[in-house]
Amino acid sequence: MSGVLTLSRGAILSGSAWTIGTYAASVALRFGSNVILSRLIAPEIFGMVAVIMVIRAGAELLSDIGIGQNIVNNSRGDEPAFYNTAWTLQVLRGLILFAICCLFSGPLAEIYGAPEAAIQIGALTLAVAGTTSTSLYLLQRRLKLPMLTLFDLILDFIGTVVLLLLVSWSPTVWTILLCNLLSSLLRVAASFMMPEARNRFRLERRSLGEIVRFGKWIFLWSMVGFFSLNIDRLYIGSLAPLALLGIYSIARTMADLPAALAGRLGHSMVFPLVSAAGDVPHDRLRREIGPMRLGFLLTAAVGIGGVAACGDLLLRVIYDPRYALAGAMLPPLLLGSWATILCTTNEYVLIGRGLPQAGTIASVVKLAYLLIGLPLAFDAGGMLGALSILVTADVVRYTVLLGAQLRRRTGFGSHDLLATAVLLATLLLATMARGAFSLGTAFDGLSQLRGALL
Repeated sequence: MSGVLTLSRGAILSGSAWTIGTYAASVALRFGSNVILSRLIAPEIFGMVAVIMVIRAGAELLSDIGIGQNIVNNSRGDEPAFYNTAWTLQVLRGLILFAICCLFSGPLAEIYGAPEAAIQIGALTLAVAGTTSTSLYLLQRRLKLPMLTLFDLILDFIGTVVLLLLVSWSPTVWTILLCNLLSSLLRVAASFMMPEARNRFRLERRSLGEIVRFGKWIFLWSMVGFFSLNIDRLYIGSLAPLALLGIYSIARTMADLPAALAGRLGHSMVFPLVSAAGDVPHDRLRREIGPMRLGFLLTAAVGIGGVAACGDLLLRVIYDPRYALAGAMLPPLLLGSWATILCTTNEYVLIGRGLPQAGTIASVVKLAYLLIGLPLAFDAGGMLGALSILVTADVVRYTVLLGAQLRRRTGFGSHDLLATAVLLATLLLATMARGAFSLGTAFDGLSQLRGALL
């Protein structure tokens, strides 16, 4: 497999363009729908939906054994015996998760103030999604990114249109949950229209063993990653009014967009590319991946720096006044997402090299930092204190990942340092330009957050 990387240079460039282009269109859809929804529904409904989505994501990630990663990474991933075994496990997992969520829906409803039936409807999408064809993982394995990204974009567009039409008719949490369920059903149906979409129930002993061996680290990585990524919503949601959680979710959703793009690039392109590289020497791997990675980071640095400096103004203009406090939360959250991007672009290289344990260890360290720091900072400074811990947590995670990469000689520390300097320079220049027009700074609203949860 030593020639795979050179042969895939065109796939790298084409895949990057398709992934970034379709993601930009998806972001435009999501951003536009969020703005419209903020004028149709109250913040407490946003908060309720955030709670239900976190519960659903928790159930999904706390049982993740890397079905897709196994198909992409395993040398037998394109054999029917292997991917049908993976699909069977995926279906069984979805049904079990739905049953567990229904079992615990009562206690969860009491903790977060959400209707029990709403949690159950949200969990139903897990059972539906579990039947999705493995054709999508096979497309990823073969770097068929134009087809895969168009698939996602078309479904996003249809789902967004249906959501806005139905919510404009009935602006309730039930309508949103119904739309999520319909989107899951549509995705499953569409996945069986893709190439190599046939699946049947099968449990081959050899494939099962290989999936479990690789998947145990993915399971730990996903479990710890879920808590480290969602402890803010879980913690704030248990203490704050749903309205405040809804406002925070708006800011968090916007701040997560650049990191989500990095995750999509890493998952759909870097991971399968590095997996296919096999035993390619580390120096060559860095030469092949480095320029693409640096170009993305520099572009993201300029974008995040500029939006962090002026994003609060944009929020005030386009969002309903009920969500004004999100403008104060956005700048620090965006800066925190920068460390997330650096972590993500490093993590998928390590997973592709067969080292998912490095990401697991890094997430454990981050989670420990959050578990200790978040309650202390919250008690001392309310929402502002909580944000100070949330935006620095991935810096801790990054140091662990960088150490693992340096030991494997696949680190990109100099690139990361350069891109971070570009981000800070962009932030400074944009803030100075804003000051020249007497518009203050993006961080003037931080004082409003100190007592937001007290």
